[in-house]
Amino acid sequence: MGARPQLAFIAQLATATDKFRPETCCVVGNYYSLKSEHEKAVMYFRRALTLDRNFLSAWTLMGHEYIEMKNTHAAIESYRRAVDVNRKDYRAWYGLGQAYEVLDMSFYALFYYQRAAALRPYDPKMWQAVGSCYAKMGRLEQGIQVLKRALAAGSYSDGGGMGLNSFSSAGGAGGSNPKGAGNTPRVLDPETLYQIATLHEKLGDGHGARAYMELTLRQEVILLEDDSDYEPEEKDDWGRQNSSTTERYTEIGGTGVTATTSKARLWLARYFFKGNNFARASEMASELRQHGVEVEEAQALLRDIKARRAILDNQ
Repeated sequence: MGARPQLAFIAQLATATDKFRPETCCVVGNYYSLKSEHEKAVMYFRRALTLDRNFLSAWTLMGHEYIEMKNTHAAIESYRRAVDVNRKDYRAWYGLGQAYEVLDMSFYALFYYQRAAALRPYDPKMWQAVGSCYAKMGRLEQGIQVLKRALAAGSYSDGGGMGLNSFSSAGGAGGSNPKGAGNTPRVLDPETLYQIATLHEKLGDGHGARAYMELTLRQEVILLEDDSDYEPEEKDDWGRQNSSTTERYTEIGGTGVTATTSKARLWLARYFFKGNNFARASEMASELRQHGVEVEEAQALLRDIKARRAILDNQ
């Protein structure tokens, strides 16, 4: 919503400059789209296409508006016209996938999402869509593999690992590379991690589901190991490392508590409860109650833990 004043200014400036250009019509259409006035937005995108039938952005943006208006068939027609203009426009292919997904035609949606992912292989959003389609089709193993690829693509586009920015983060050719540069832990998408965990659960892989749920939870706070003054051979008289050398982590970010991480915390609380690990289950449920998320579920689980402990104590 903060972009509306700027977009309004650009639309006014473009209209004053030349209101009979397709670019101007698209800017004005985008402004009305931002205001959720989708009918007016479509009118301006149509006006842009009257001025130039091959104006790619107008076809694609009009498809987006039809999706918002729940006119799926008109959206498909708009996206197809965009593809006819430029078959390398990933946005049109992705839009076709969305439209067919709305129609519950997962096989067609998968085809178009795959075309979009092929054109934009380092965009995690493309692979997330492909993975979701595989999951809906019951192809769970393939869904897991594709969602893992979405995580890798996210790290790549963010510059983590051997990503797009690894060359520059290392200081370029012959540049100095500070210790630990390019190895900074990055936040993984919690929603993708949670989806992978649920697919493992559907496959009956409880350990895999738990591992990814815990990984989802760890995205709330990302810690960086500060080893600038760390000397691993420094130990006390008992052969143990000094506490000053083990406490060397710095919080560098994270998602904080989100709806997705809270769902993962609730899942883990139930998992530990079923495994009679009441201490961990109680810890997770208490954290949920403190965060104010899933409070009723957390309180019910704490009551169940208390009752189960009482039964075991009386045996």
